Amino acid sequence: MSLRLAVLLMLGAGLCLGCSRSLDDPAKPHADLAPRAVVETVLRALQSNDEPTPDSGIATAFAFASPGNRAQTGPLPRFAAMVKTGYAPLLDHRRAEVGPPVATDGRLVFPVRVYPKEGAVRLYLFVLAESDSADCPGCWMTDGVVDRTDQAPAEVAA
Repeated sequence: MSLRLAVLLMLGAGLCLGCSRSLDDPAKPHADLAPRAVVETVLRALQSNDEPTPDSGIATAFAFASPGNRAQTGPLPRFAAMVKTGYAPLLDHRRAEVGPPVATDGRLVFPVRVYPKEGAVRLYLFVLAESDSADCPGCWMTDGVVDRTDQAPAEVAA
């Protein structure tokens, strides 16, 4: 095998690995991403919020927000402030457990138990809807996240 061919093969393999990595942990929504994967992607991003840059996890969560959600909570700096004050337990949490979804009014509601780095376990409902926007038709996006920690765990938890 020539040196030139070997270099081309290594470059191709590197490009392929890069593609594979982006599919495993996408930064943006796409129509092939299942609803549960959307919730898991947002949770992973918030779990490592400041990696690779400060608030990049919050930026990923904002990218997965539905157009209606973004219209009410954006732009990004406003969204970031909201997450840091109202949803701080999601940032840098130790782990999260995603329960089975419930379909209601054309949306999927996922119960999520979050173990924050400090404090008691939190219970959230992630509400997803399929987008019909021109930006990402057929993409599942976050319509809202509701803190249900006050409810009995059996009602909300996975």
